[in-house]
Amino acid sequence: MTNFRLRLKHPSGAEFEAEGPAEFILTEKTSFLKTLEPGGKDSSGAATNTPKSEAEQSAVFWDRITVKKNDLTILKIKPPGMTAREAALVLLAASKIREGRQETSAITLSKAVKASGYTPARLDRLLAGDIKAGRINASGTKRNCVYAITDSGIEAAWLAARRVASD
Repeated sequence: MTNFRLRLKHPSGAEFEAEGPAEFILTEKTSFLKTLEPGGKDSSGAATNTPKSEAEQSAVFWDRITVKKNDLTILKIKPPGMTAREAALVLLAASKIREGRQETSAITLSKAVKASGYTPARLDRLLAGDIKAGRINASGTKRNCVYAITDSGIEAAWLAARRVASD
């Protein structure tokens, strides 16, 4: 009988390590991944601390970081360590979670980023890396462009927002 070893590291920081027969590792890995699902419970019965947990995704969490002003969702403060790219991600995520907006126009997002204290030259160039990485979907051209944040983008925005909220 051969022993196998498996080590996993989840983006939320949770780690898993198992050693033994393949069947044992498979069952343990499955139960570990189930605890990381939204609304999942760990072995103690407490809700897991993942980026998609209901407590963190609630409007209360995003209200600590953003505010609605002149029909724009903007950051309450300009954190010193946050870049304009991270600010745009946080604003897109907050718009989706708080207001249910699936898409935000480029002009609206640009105004919100500028009102939050950042001065990006061009929003499309600022978000190009996130679009290539799949964190943001962009459709349209020039002034008619709209941005939609994906699940991986919400996770990245949550991590940036969590840093701000803890300060």
